[in-house]
Amino acid sequence: MSEALASRRAREGVARGLGFVAVVLVALVTGDIGKSTAQIAWIAAIAIAATLASFIHRPVWARFAVPLVEAGAAALIVITAMPGDRPSIVYLVVPPITAALAMGIPGVTASIALEVLILIVGTVIRRSEDLPIGLVDLIVAVALGIALGLGAALTAHLRERTAPVRTDYDAARRLLTSLRDVARQLPGGLEETALAEAALSRLGDVLPHDRAEVFVRSEGGTFLPVARAGTLTGSNWLPSTHSGIWGQAWDSGVAVQRLGTMEGPELGSTSACAVIPLRLGDQRIGLVGLERTGGLWPIEDLGEAQLMADEAALRLDTARLFDEVRDLATLEERRRLAREIHDGIAQEVAGLGFLVDDALRETNEPAARTSLERIREELTRIVTELRLSIYDLRSEVGAGIGEALSTHVRSVGAEAGMTVHLVLDEDESRLPPGVAPEILRIAQEAVANARRHAQARTLWVTYRVTEGGAFLRVADDGRGIPEGRGRPDSFGLQIMRERAARIGASLTVKRRSPNGTVVELSLQTGTATSREVGT
Repeated sequence: MSEALASRRAREGVARGLGFVAVVLVALVTGDIGKSTAQIAWIAAIAIAATLASFIHRPVWARFAVPLVEAGAAALIVITAMPGDRPSIVYLVVPPITAALAMGIPGVTASIALEVLILIVGTVIRRSEDLPIGLVDLIVAVALGIALGLGAALTAHLRERTAPVRTDYDAARRLLTSLRDVARQLPGGLEETALAEAALSRLGDVLPHDRAEVFVRSEGGTFLPVARAGTLTGSNWLPSTHSGIWGQAWDSGVAVQRLGTMEGPELGSTSACAVIPLRLGDQRIGLVGLERTGGLWPIEDLGEAQLMADEAALRLDTARLFDEVRDLATLEERRRLAREIHDGIAQEVAGLGFLVDDALRETNEPAARTSLERIREELTRIVTELRLSIYDLRSEVGAGIGEALSTHVRSVGAEAGMTVHLVLDEDESRLPPGVAPEILRIAQEAVANARRHAQARTLWVTYRVTEGGAFLRVADDGRGIPEGRGRPDSFGLQIMRERAARIGASLTVKRRSPNGTVVELSLQTGTATSREVGT
């Protein structure tokens, strides 16, 4: 129990106790203690019952209703007592006080209005023989209307007071807290590729195979490979929902197998292939393909594999949702860092530049001016670097990076005075999740190296995404670097190679003829992505 709630209950108890004592004192002073025993007993019972009821936690509206019920009961005791013998009238002060503690001003108003209505209606009914029937009916009807209106207003107020907080941020906090707690307990984590590889490993125990791949369907309808097992032979698998064994499994929603390979059936062949849909309830989120030499699998084993695939579908879909949440969090953190740089160090460095400008205006000594000019040039370079870093951090990347890459390259070219040639041919739906952002960061690093170190005047950037994969080429006409090596104090090439390895791509860095450097990245989506993306 909170300290505030305990304090309120204590104050309510004191108010009821003082009210009861006041009733007894009035009865003693007026000499009506003998005739008022019943009233005093009823008031005591009301005070005790109201105090006990204040400890009720559920339903939540109970603690607001107690003062109003107390007010109505006290008013009924007063109106039913004989005229001139009403010490209980003193207790009518208590319910408004307890209502004020529980509900504030609306509680005071409601309790007083309720007491007044009961007293008026009770008095009219008791004196109805002395009043016209029409007047009695009118007074009762008006009182009933007031009571109903007061009840409706009070109900709306109580609904607002007792309704749980359901703001967007409150809901988001509860969901993220649950996600964090659950993610900590999951034995396989929430990396999509790792979960897919684990699913293939478990399926291999039931359906031995020579080759297997897991495909997840993107929002654009394309199947993206997320994990592969076994030896790659033949052509890349290209699942389709409209034809072949892939379409049969997708349409039927159950595992399908046949003699032959994924390329076509072969009667009498010792080769066999199977496709298992990844089912999530009534939905299908992907397909698992398997091939082997050794004939068809037993039907019972195929059914067991389907159940295992259903369990894997739930895990994979959860991982995809987690990736989306993580991407949103990463994007917000990058924006925060960009704001910190812009409002912090960037402003301070710019301020230093103004101080150097002031010093240049105040000195005529050649040596000092030369040093100050070098400092000013260096500060200008640092400010430019910071501005580009801010832009890099604020670059938003979804499935496609064409727009972000184009804007970045043109911005860098304008800052550095380089001529930029840009070729983009992108189908964003054909890349697995998490790949496009890594390619963008590699491109940004390659462009930054050309600007910072190569002293280049021209920059060529080509980016293509096709059904078979992705290709990135960044070339410049600068000084060039030794074949495959960068400066010994630079980690740029190492970082680019790490990013390329993370998405299963190959990265080459070579000299350009007659001068300059070429950075090329090649990704085959049909055979790669067996590594974890985004870890």
